[in-house]
Amino acid sequence: MPYHEVEETLGRALTYLRLSGITVTPEVARRALRLVDSALKEGEQRLLTRVMERLPDTFPLPEEALPPQTPPLHHASVHYADSL
Repeated sequence: MPYHEVEETLGRALTYLRLSGITVTPEVARRALRLVDSALKEGEQRLLTRVMERLPDTFPLPEEALPPQTPPLHHASVHYADSL
């Protein structure tokens, strides 16, 4: 397997963790490296896919906070009686 594929897989895993809000410390980098090594022992095919699928099991990712899809609804009168 070309070295650049392993390097790219590790880099993408670390970037994913960083963008997910995890501070990439030396310990986090070592855990990611162990994850890549473990996936590599199972074969070279689909290395990136296997690593990315295992990231949530290996690292507790922060809960994703999505904004509400609509503004809050408030029940209000439309004042039909005023227009008669």
